[in-house]
Amino acid sequence: MRRLALLAWLLPGFAWAGGAAPFYHEYKSWIIACDNGLNCEAKGLNSDGTDQQATIDFTRAGGADGTAELDIISTTTLGLDDLSLDGGPLKLGAGWRSVTQDGITTLSTKDVTAIRAFVQAVRNGHEIELPGETAVPLDGLSAAMLKMDAIQGRVGTVTALLNQGAKPASDVPAPPALPLLPARKITATLAPGEAAKLIALANGKAAALPADECEADAAQAMPPEAHALSDDKALVLLPCIMGAYQGSMLGFIVGRGDGSVTALHLPLPLPGDSDDTDLTSPEFDPARGLLAMFAKGRGIGDCGTAASWIWDGRRFVLASLTFQDACGGATADWPVLYQTRGN
Repeated sequence: MRRLALLAWLLPGFAWAGGAAPFYHEYKSWIIACDNGLNCEAKGLNSDGTDQQATIDFTRAGGADGTAELDIISTTTLGLDDLSLDGGPLKLGAGWRSVTQDGITTLSTKDVTAIRAFVQAVRNGHEIELPGETAVPLDGLSAAMLKMDAIQGRVGTVTALLNQGAKPASDVPAPPALPLLPARKITATLAPGEAAKLIALANGKAAALPADECEADAAQAMPPEAHALSDDKALVLLPCIMGAYQGSMLGFIVGRGDGSVTALHLPLPLPGDSDDTDLTSPEFDPARGLLAMFAKGRGIGDCGTAASWIWDGRRFVLASLTFQDACGGATADWPVLYQTRGN
């Protein structure tokens, strides 16, 4: 399993539009992530370096009645009786189903009783073995499940997945409402020939950056872009770096009338993230006023960061964020750390 960094964070100081602060942490071989609506996910990824991949994925919504699901996902054919725990059989019991689609098999259950029984059965184990010599380590599972219960306020209640208590479900706090951030269609358009002038202005600003900041030939793979944001502002994206499978661009807000150029700062609430203008594989959708980026941690996309922002008339506001620092597993679905309603 490749790790870009070891992260443990809770950032109440970030300017959230509403809801709880996201949480992401890696407990040995397990990831725990919770978003601003107290929806949580705990993932275990295979780390044996084989071509066959596997993921064990717990998800649970916040609140007393928050739905739960456990998925065991494999790139090999997998039956309900094909799991082993430290060399011995691992029986799943009732409430499970198996689905195979596009070469991916998923054993899943939404029955909290079945999920709790699975956790209790494997919590002290070393690893879960799947067909094809694939295994998912269990070191860190208990810590991740305890943290999920703690963040959602379930510790000591009958709803806890790991250590149940006698407290009623009514003691579990309701999840905060997700912030409302509606899409905002851009109706302004650029005049003929204006895009080239805006790009030239942004290039003048970019020229002041350190010489090694961008690659001179990046524009051959990615043309510069200019998009109207309003009657007096435009977004300009300039090619910067072209990698083996993705490229990055620099963002600027350019005044359509006064010629002002401001570097586009879109800091993400991630530890170690630099406050700069670098956007990986950016796309702008004027129909929603939405700017998005997608950065893979490595070519196969089994880790990385994706985010989007809505132009609210004055600035770009964070609309969504998914992130996974540890690479591996059977799917490229990264945990959600931030989401909004209305876009």
